[in-house]
Parts: sequence; C-alpha cells; structure tokens
Amino acid sequence: MNQTASQALLFNEHNNWLRIIDQTKLQFKDMQSRLEHAIPMYVHSPIMAKVEQFQNRFIRQREVIDELRHEIKQHENHLEQMDQPNHLLLLTHIGLREEFNRFYDLYIELERDFDEFLA
Repeated sequence: MNQTASQALLFNEHNNWLRIIDQTKLQFKDMQSRLEHAIPMYVHSPIMAKVEQFQNRFIRQREVIDELRHEIKQHENHLEQMDQPNHLLLLTHIGLREEFNRFYDLYIELERDFDEFLA
C-alpha cells in the first residue's frame, strides 16, 4: 500500500515518539541504578521515604512507557490498514500526541526532581 503524505507525517511523528520513549527508558534504567547506589547512604534516614517515592515514580513511568508504546503501535496498525487516515484516526492521533506530551513533561519533571535530590 502506498502511504499518503498525511500518513507519512503521522508515521514520522510515531517514530520520533518511539525514539524518545526508548531514550527515556534507558534514562530510567540509569536513574534507577544511581538510586540503588544511593540507598546505602539513606537506609536509616528519614530521607529513605523520598527514595521510596522515586522508586515508585520510576515504576509508574515504566508502566506508562509500556502503555504508551502499545497505544502508538496499535495506532500504526490502524493507519496501515487504511488508504487514508480518517477523522477518527486523526482525533486518536491528536489524543496520542497530548498523551505523549504529558508523559514527556512528567519525565522532565521527574528527572529534574531526581537530579536535585541527588545533588
């Protein structure tokens, strides 16, 4: 099937999102490792509650990554099955864009909070 220009743009945006998701997933692994190295310093400290909060935030963000990646792939599958994107697919894409932007904003906030915590 030949892709229309609008399909190509949507697929391109998907690829950008997936690339960023992959990068953030690697960053979460790095942050988790840095946190694990910091745990011995805080194990008997009131700060341990903050460490646990970061662990929980990392877990939730990894869940969001998996869910978002799945939604993007499902959307790609729907796009591939159509000759041209229809109104509903475009609305779904806009919703995915908003979801991705929320995810990325929360990631940036978490990364900033974590860096401040370790500083």
